[in-house]
Amino acid sequence: MPEIGEIARIIHYLHQHLVGKTLTLVKAQHDENVYGKVGTTAAAFEKALTGKKVEDARQQGKYF
Repeated sequence: MPEIGEIARIIHYLHQHLVGKTLTLVKAQHDENVYGKVGTTAAAFEKALTGKKVEDARQQGKYF
């Protein structure tokens, strides 16, 4: 599990390079443990995010 300082650096990087931009291409690898438990697929995830604008990046403890 990452340390809080590492998460803070990732959030800072995302703010510099991703926040405010529109996702034109999204690629996700199918993983039954990730998508199967919520009843979706990697393809559906890609489709849902493509064309969306990244509005913010935040952290909740060791998650971002």
